[in-house]
Amino acid sequence: MRIELMEQIEHVPMLPETVQKVEMVFNNPNSTMNDMADAIKADPIITAYILKTANSPLYGLSRTVTDVAHAISLLGKEAVRTFTIASAANSCMEIDLSPYGMTKESYLARAQLQNALVSQWISKVDRSLLGHLSLASFLLELGKVVISRYLIETNQGILLTSNLAKGISIKQAEIVACGSKSEDVTATLFFRWNFDPNLVHLIRFANEPEDASDIETQEMAKFLKVAKEAITLDGKITEASLKYAHELIEEYGMNQNLFDEAVEKILTAA
Repeated sequence: MRIELMEQIEHVPMLPETVQKVEMVFNNPNSTMNDMADAIKADPIITAYILKTANSPLYGLSRTVTDVAHAISLLGKEAVRTFTIASAANSCMEIDLSPYGMTKESYLARAQLQNALVSQWISKVDRSLLGHLSLASFLLELGKVVISRYLIETNQGILLTSNLAKGISIKQAEIVACGSKSEDVTATLFFRWNFDPNLVHLIRFANEPEDASDIETQEMAKFLKVAKEAITLDGKITEASLKYAHELIEEYGMNQNLFDEAVEKILTAA
């Protein structure tokens, strides 16, 4: 990773006190839903974001969520913790993804779609994995925001844009443009924000699960990889993206029916 990109990461603000409180509650096995709601309710901006996100059709709730405690009871601590951190993370720096040819709206839509897909899917496979996978799926692409900012400030955005236009993979185009993959940037940012090292490790290997040194990380990273490839850069699930996702599922020996059920729910709601 180039020194200038590392400096860009260092300039990203730390997350607010509300996130720290929520993390303490989330990591305390004796905490209650009310404890988490109390940690959030003093922050009106995060509260509004949670209610707006929880009421998205993507999460398939049959009732309207009216307060944070209600959101926790219907979606679980993992989801509300994810929404809290996503709200803070996406507010702490300007989102300009023009070097990727993405709008802020498509970036945020893709992040939410990816999270909804993972949440629906993993709930059917093994809910205990949601602690890391929910948050990782929502903020996996955050490194792209940092890379874009770096490229724009150094007048190098065209390098990434032109390589993507030539059909070069996002991973390779990023490495050429800034010396690093966006997953590595996200992982480094999460490390700076003092998140669980296992979560940092998971994000770092989301694009190459087989390179992770431990089996648990490999298996969780495979879910991220499939979900990531199932959704296009502009936030859509297409025939081509699903075909590649199915190929990965077959390669990884996963249950395709559970994945397809989750996709069907997402497509029906979208």
